[in-house]
Amino acid sequence: MFIRSTTVKTSASGKTYKTYRLVETERVAGKVKQRTLINLGRYFNVPKSDWQMLASRIE
Repeated sequence: MFIRSTTVKTSASGKTYKTYRLVETERVAGKVKQRTLINLGRYFNVPKSDWQMLASRIE
């Protein structure tokens, strides 16, 4: 599991912002699949250096 930062652009105003997600990776039938477990939202104030520790604790 890992935390992914994704840049999103709003269609109404054209502004961009980042959203954060907890993602799980697994291999299914020889292909790598990733699925979002938790949408952590836009205001995720955990330093990037702590993301791996947080993901492993949630696991």
